[in-house]
Amino acid sequence: MRSCNRNNGNNVGNVNTSGNCGNNNANNGNFAAPDSAETRTWSIHAVSEIREVGTGSLRPVGERPEQGRGRRASALWGDGAAAVPTIDPEDVIGFDALWESMMRCRRGVMWKASVQSFVLNGPENIARLCDELHDGSYRARPTTSFTVTSPKRREIMAIPFRDRVVQRSYNDNAIYPCMSRCWIYDNAACQKGKGTDFARRRMRCHLERHARRHGAEGGILIVDVRGYYAHLRMDVMERRFSRACPEWVADFAIRTMRNQYGDGPGVNPGSQLAQIAGVDYLDPVDHAIKERMGVRGYVRYMDDLVLVHESREHLRACLADITERLGEIGLEPHQHKTRIICAGERFAFLGFDWRLAGDGHAVMTLRKESVKRMRRGKRRLYALESQGLRPEGTTRTSYEGWRAHAAKGDNPRLLENSDEWFKRLERS
Repeated sequence: MRSCNRNNGNNVGNVNTSGNCGNNNANNGNFAAPDSAETRTWSIHAVSEIREVGTGSLRPVGERPEQGRGRRASALWGDGAAAVPTIDPEDVIGFDALWESMMRCRRGVMWKASVQSFVLNGPENIARLCDELHDGSYRARPTTSFTVTSPKRREIMAIPFRDRVVQRSYNDNAIYPCMSRCWIYDNAACQKGKGTDFARRRMRCHLERHARRHGAEGGILIVDVRGYYAHLRMDVMERRFSRACPEWVADFAIRTMRNQYGDGPGVNPGSQLAQIAGVDYLDPVDHAIKERMGVRGYVRYMDDLVLVHESREHLRACLADITERLGEIGLEPHQHKTRIICAGERFAFLGFDWRLAGDGHAVMTLRKESVKRMRRGKRRLYALESQGLRPEGTTRTSYEGWRAHAAKGDNPRLLENSDEWFKRLERS
């Protein structure tokens, strides 16, 4: 597609089939004129699909009925290959695509020597990558692993910067646009325009809608999947990639996943492909909850599922159905974290405690564990700064970042107390 009158600052929408602007022969809602016969049509199809579902709209609006229900898999996939978009390889492994991917990957990590070296010789390195990907000689380099202990102990995989550039180009230009077409609106993790803030807004929306219609009646089903990434089955992920993506894209994703993780089960969340597979893995369960179980008040952030409904008996039936569906793909709910509570009870979601106030508003307060963890970390960081092992002002910058996160909740008194505590820390 090319914009109508691309050399003119005035953007007009009246375009005829020959591409002329400023007349009333035809009104083109895309504000674009037809290009040559070699126009790449895959992106048009992908954008139309995304806008229809609402997962990637450039101007997000309130939830429409089709977003609340989710989208039926049969309507998306059709007879199979016809539903898979056509993608030009140059938009994924061409020089321009790889260069843009490198510029995105470098953000926030230019302090690393390996990244500086790659970017400094960027044109040469990208040209070499482009040649290897086109002639089939590209091979991923060995990965390294490290362990993080907060908020809980996890093994994280580190991928060489060169391979991250390739994976990001495949993900941003092919895998994500293809796979996200069928995701429901309330699937909130690791997506453009979504994230933890989006998930919290949706949770607040569902809770307050429930309070307006049903008050404190009904209940909330909280489902936490036990050992989510450690139990993802390779055959299920391969099937999902193959159904959503063109064959050559799916082959790259499957080959890369097997090279990194073997035959499974289990993947490491440090890989971008593993993250996109984790977001997609429970999509059939999402559609079942929205469409078959009829639960409109539903939010999922990766492996955390929350259902709000006026009938606790219906939620019990939903839990049995969800447990069965999880078992079919090698997962199971966490025995101690999965439960059904009354609509007015307090529960935890994405680092905050939630409850419905008497006036029907959803109240979100920061969890006590987060405050304790912050104070321990800032004491250690301030001690290192006092000894000259960290730059001056590092502790304050870190605290202000935590405070911005805490300010998203409904806890002004907590912020006041934390500010006083930090002032005493600086005076000590």
